[in-house]
Amino acid sequence: MARQALIVDDDAASLRLYSLLLRQAGMNVSTAGNGLEALRIALDQKPDLLITDIRLPLLSGIELIKEIRRQPALRHVAIIVVTAMATPENRVLALEAGSDAYLLKPTSVLIFLETVRKVLAQERMAHETV
Repeated sequence: MARQALIVDDDAASLRLYSLLLRQAGMNVSTAGNGLEALRIALDQKPDLLITDIRLPLLSGIELIKEIRRQPALRHVAIIVVTAMATPENRVLALEAGSDAYLLKPTSVLIFLETVRKVLAQERMAHETV
């Protein structure tokens, strides 16, 4: 069974790129243009992976991550932040909120896909030991 990814970004080009890459990697992909829509989709679909920007309309990426981590049914979700907001403070906030990885835009395709592979492998190992 294919893994499910949810990508949230208010930039249409980023949504298209990440969707294409993950579909080519064999994943089912859903997208959202804001944090509230992403939370609704996550609660409904319970994805294996969330790719999010930090700066989002309606609910920031940091707040989205916190909400995902508060939900027992979503604690398994592997989360990667991909953002152009390259400050040490944002990186710390994302990791403290519960992100598993933090990438800067623009990032290479190889680094993006390797990060996806690693966080999904970590999520699977954690899920198997519970």
